[in-house]
Amino acid sequence: MICPKCGCNISEKRKRCERCGTDLNLYKKILHASNQYYNNGLAKAKVRDLSGAILALRNSLELNKRNTNARNLLGLIYFEMGETVAALSEWVISKHFQPDDNDAEQYINQVQSNPTKLENQNQAIKRYNTALNFAKQGSDDLAIIQLKKVISLNPHFIRAHHLLALLHMKNGENDKAKKCLLKASRIDVSNITTLRYMKELEPQASARDSDIDAIGDQKVSSPIMPISSYKEDKPNIMAFVNLVIGVIIGIAVTSFLIIPSIKKNQIVDRNSDYVDYSSGLALQEEKEKTIQDLQKKNEELQESVKQLQSELDALATTEDVHELYSPLFDAVSLYIVEKTKEDGEEFDYIQVAELLAAVNESNYESKASVSLLNSLREEIYPEAAQLHYDAGHDLYSDGKYEDSLIEFEKSMAYDPTDVDPVYFTARAYHRLEDYEKARLYYNIVLSDYPDSKREKNARDFLNQVQEE
Repeated sequence: MICPKCGCNISEKRKRCERCGTDLNLYKKILHASNQYYNNGLAKAKVRDLSGAILALRNSLELNKRNTNARNLLGLIYFEMGETVAALSEWVISKHFQPDDNDAEQYINQVQSNPTKLENQNQAIKRYNTALNFAKQGSDDLAIIQLKKVISLNPHFIRAHHLLALLHMKNGENDKAKKCLLKASRIDVSNITTLRYMKELEPQASARDSDIDAIGDQKVSSPIMPISSYKEDKPNIMAFVNLVIGVIIGIAVTSFLIIPSIKKNQIVDRNSDYVDYSSGLALQEEKEKTIQDLQKKNEELQESVKQLQSELDALATTEDVHELYSPLFDAVSLYIVEKTKEDGEEFDYIQVAELLAAVNESNYESKASVSLLNSLREEIYPEAAQLHYDAGHDLYSDGKYEDSLIEFEKSMAYDPTDVDPVYFTARAYHRLEDYEKARLYYNIVLSDYPDSKREKNARDFLNQVQEE
């Protein structure tokens, strides 16, 4: 232990400094309290209560700024929350107080040894600041695009998740806001901003009912509700699989039971007829009549066999069923593969949407297969439409208007309810001086989306185009 007055190294068992005589009892209590705050912060960090851990570690450093363990842990928490600059600052200060045998040096080297990752984090911070400026100026669309790029560069950047959720809430997209907040809650389970935004997304009616129940039961419940891990349910494809298996079993039963039974009956009938011949040899006339009847019956049986064979040939074989349902199988298989990806990997909505678009549901007679196809499209198409719109908007911003039209067209195909790709299609044609198509799409915005946020701008630009 180092004396706080003269800096002399002394034994921890000493109550006074041997050199200057300073009383060390209060100083030991301060160090002990600092270590207790560090232990508390470490326990909270292990259960991902990062906000609580930061408060405990800051209290520890206020009591003992030389507590390098607390400072290193604080840097790790900042790094986990996407605050790279704050983390490096804590580690540099820690290395200053303890130059030798300090884990902070290892942390700094690991960050600096990966220039690509460090550059991505720097770009994420710059894009976040740009998005924040766009949000302050009211350009929500541009801010959302920037924030999505920030999250792709640094998925643990909690402030980016919060700002993106806030913009979605502002635009009335509560489902998307909730997804952003759930991702933030996985990083820090007790973040005050996350919990406050989640509280804002709760229905008001249910909140009043819960208050009434709480008063009636005379129980005090905690205002912070536990956040459960979010996991989307995978679609139930068992009904579809059972349908295909049923068709295959039906074909197998027809092939292995019906036809052999017909042949067996035919042989039995022939044998019985043969017995009839031998028993009627005495009467020639009766024999001839019996032969004629047998020939006629044989012809009828042969005709029945041909008819049944034609019906069997008309049935869909296993290969035909596989060929018919193969596109849907491919889409479901890719969907399941994408769903099993880890949190850091991006879901390939565009590829799944393309496979779903290639499926022709008019050939399906089963309600289960049509229901499965529709449920997948309801989930995948809006996300794919948003990705195509974002790509088109980036191309539009770069002046690549013809390329942006391709992306906007795909976005409109996947989500006809979104006015944004229609509006920017009109703007792209306007920029390309194709005034006829620009007027067409401006009129679509005014007629099909009369109460949208693009209505006023579309009307103003339509007046400009009509003057050309």
